[in-house]
Amino acid sequence: MNKLIYILLGVLLAACSDELNVPTTGDDTNVAGMALRFEAVVIDQPQASRTHVEDVYDNYITRDFKASDSFGMFILDADGNFVTEIDGHNALNIKVTTPDGKAWNLNSDIKEVVHKLGYKYVAYYPYSEDFNSCATVADIKAKLTAPAEDQSTQAAIDWMYTEPTSPSINAVTTLRFMHRYAKIDIYNSYTQDHHGSWESTYKYTKTVDDNGVEHYRYILDAATAQTLTVNGRYSIGNELTGIKELSYDFGDISIQNGRHAIVYTYRVDERCAVDLGLPSGVMWSPINLGAETASYMDDAEIAAATNTIGLRLAWGELFPKDTYSYDTYINDPYQTSGTSILPADISETVYDAARQYWGGHWTLPTATDIQEFIDNTEIVSTESIYSTELGKNVNKITFRSKINGNTITIVSNGYIVNATLNQPEHLHYMSASRVGTASCSTLHSNPNMTIYNNKRYVGLGVRPVLKMSHIYKAANKLDIVVRHINDLAVDLGITKEVDGVTYKLLWSPFNYGVETKVDLVSYNNRPINEELFLSDCAKQLGMRLAWGTTEESDDYNTVGYNTGPLAEKYNYNASGSDKDVRDLKPEDDVAQINWPEGWCLPTAQDFQLLVDNVTVTNESINGITWFRLTSKSNGNSILIPASGYIDGKVPTTPKTFSEAYLPSATVGSSSSTVSGTTKRTIYALRLNGTAASIVNSAGRCTGLMVRPVRYVRVE
Repeated sequence: MNKLIYILLGVLLAACSDELNVPTTGDDTNVAGMALRFEAVVIDQPQASRTHVEDVYDNYITRDFKASDSFGMFILDADGNFVTEIDGHNALNIKVTTPDGKAWNLNSDIKEVVHKLGYKYVAYYPYSEDFNSCATVADIKAKLTAPAEDQSTQAAIDWMYTEPTSPSINAVTTLRFMHRYAKIDIYNSYTQDHHGSWESTYKYTKTVDDNGVEHYRYILDAATAQTLTVNGRYSIGNELTGIKELSYDFGDISIQNGRHAIVYTYRVDERCAVDLGLPSGVMWSPINLGAETASYMDDAEIAAATNTIGLRLAWGELFPKDTYSYDTYINDPYQTSGTSILPADISETVYDAARQYWGGHWTLPTATDIQEFIDNTEIVSTESIYSTELGKNVNKITFRSKINGNTITIVSNGYIVNATLNQPEHLHYMSASRVGTASCSTLHSNPNMTIYNNKRYVGLGVRPVLKMSHIYKAANKLDIVVRHINDLAVDLGITKEVDGVTYKLLWSPFNYGVETKVDLVSYNNRPINEELFLSDCAKQLGMRLAWGTTEESDDYNTVGYNTGPLAEKYNYNASGSDKDVRDLKPEDDVAQINWPEGWCLPTAQDFQLLVDNVTVTNESINGITWFRLTSKSNGNSILIPASGYIDGKVPTTPKTFSEAYLPSATVGSSSSTVSGTTKRTIYALRLNGTAASIVNSAGRCTGLMVRPVRYVRVE
């Protein structure tokens, strides 16, 4: 009845593209050359089992090396002994590091490696100085000891090693890593009472994620084949809905060297959800509740099940009945003085049939979800098909997304009152939303798509949806920006001379801090779509900061700033006049603190160069005015949102602005007095309409968005 999914864990990491030219000396037994380049390959195979086999790339799970990962490398001579020195430098346990998860560099005093016939290389992962004492290959493997008791982090189980590998002359040497220990992850998602009779022969760690999904991680010695059996039972329902017990049994889960498995105890694989590009991110199941089979469903089986009507349930109940009436309903509101004992929204509760039966992150759609579906799809075909369940024809309606063009089909099902089927030519699918005390919202067609309020006791169909989960943490989002920002810098054709050196003045494509504003979401822990995240960043406002601060405030108060440490540090009463002076010190420049080297707040002169070299237009994005600054020389552009400024308390209701102000690192030459308090200024860029200018009236305490720049030396 459940899905068993086995996953290949592996990825080929591309090396850098420059060729390695090794000069020959005429003696093939001794060839000197440049430092070796490596590819690191994790050797994994699909999991062998009596049931379904799944490739990792179909499941969006990879074993990517990350920036700054390192492995240790030893060199074997023709006699099988470790080479201890090269050119007077230590050659034991050489650290090899990747700056980007792809190319690998020697992190050693050795700049060249001598190639000799018979030399081979042995590597292990991850690098540790504990391996310095190894004298043989056996010593290396012996140090790849059993993982710690706590297996909640992946690093604890990624001990890998290679067999001796011959170098490739004039090419990249490929090191093929194998696991010393293999792992199996089990994601158990049933939301009700669960009892697992899982083998305790192997130690495991249990964790529970933010969505209430249980994760069990087993670690098995990968040197010899191992098997694991997983079985258990779970109950759905409560004293109101009734209780039913279901069970699952996964046997003969085989683990071998370099193999990794994940078992989902979901009843329906979440990867089958249809992405219609909806603004909320909600995805819809391609089949109805009750159309699932007892074993794993491949694409063809899912396609066939789209014609199945499936279960009919009363709102908030979990089991089908012979008759649907107030007498058989769990909550007759007219017998309880016009009140409901069920909540107004039953999604993700014990009354949510989609969540109870399918588990995971499946749930009933709310009325809002249904309206979003109606607003963003269009009917492209209606086909009459014969329903064996009903013994009559029904309509199979195909909807196409207005956003991304993907399609989904839903069959008409009608609804049941008492034991009588009504309107089988129309759609009647329940939502999780109650209307008043007696009705619920339903997806309905008659003939147009609408939301219809139907009595809660009637028998309705269920089309589950997949809600967003696994919010990416702000710290990780910042890391995405940091890793990509140099490549994303926009060249507007502006150059600048500093102390006789010419620099390109590159601009960030978005304001600082958007990585804390964008909620990037994934399904089933699949890797983050960094391209999508970065495109979202360009449409976010960013962080609003006072000059020299790194955290947002609820109150950009002149008096508070005037008595704070920054005012004393920068002589708040002093003023400047040179637009090209960088008054803000590096330790107070938020871009220099958190972004890669070379990024900083622009000076007032940087803004002046921007004003002189771009044209300004504006456009509306998500109801906000954005200014597009387009280079006069190369046509490249950046977008800057109209974020205005906040002087005082942040409004509880978000304000709409028509201007943009961006702070420079340069102190202004004027001041203003408001209510007896003097505000010392900075230079700022002002965008209004189709005009850009440099102003000298921005208070240092004022809350402004920040747009960093990067200086790149022109060789």
